[in-house]
Amino acid sequence: MTDPELTSPNTAWLHHGNLLNPAVRRDIADLNRLFLAHALDPGHGADCWFQLPAATVKQLTEVAPEARERAARSPISLFELALPRDDEAPPWRLESVADTGAEFVDRARGETRRSFGLVALSVARRLAENVPFSSRIAFGLGSTSEARLSALTPSDSFRLASWPGLVRPRWPGHSRYWSLLADAAAGTVQADLNWAYSTGLCLLGRCERDPVIVRRATARRTRPAHRRGPADDTDVPC
Repeated sequence: MTDPELTSPNTAWLHHGNLLNPAVRRDIADLNRLFLAHALDPGHGADCWFQLPAATVKQLTEVAPEARERAARSPISLFELALPRDDEAPPWRLESVADTGAEFVDRARGETRRSFGLVALSVARRLAENVPFSSRIAFGLGSTSEARLSALTPSDSFRLASWPGLVRPRWPGHSRYWSLLADAAAGTVQADLNWAYSTGLCLLGRCERDPVIVRRATARRTRPAHRRGPADDTDVPC
């Protein structure tokens, strides 16, 4: 790749701000790579933990590895984490971890879930302990879940990693956003990729519940980088 506008796999998102340090952004990108690998794998892509819109799977399967790398470089995770309520707690028996019955198609899928869940919980827990509030943005956790996450013991994490509701793709109601991200990652314009990252951030919290937001955001284009607007310009995704 010789186009200077393309994002190198080792290039951080230029608009990351100061919330997440380079080590955390590296770990999130690594988790995103693993998440996409499962989502694009025919053996795991149908699992509700990793199930992306079919059009997005087709797009990301057909592009070059560098494009998938750019998608993985999102400043936040491409999946959400959720901790169970007390009345939803998984069975706290070691023998129940490998096989929870109807929730898994087979044991191999259950092991894939558990291994991914363990790694994701480890990264999210470290973030919750060291950078308060950041795990809410990075992994979509609520304030109560963030506090509980910090208190998890290693054995808690081991058992929780198989809970059926632990992971789901981010932006579940916005298939158009996933198409936007895939298109931007496959393209050659860095501004389009930054716009896709920013739109994803805009869809967090209140905006995520409003499908109109993503239609407005994806319909607008980032102006060329050499054209700067006034200081009070509001031309942002949401």
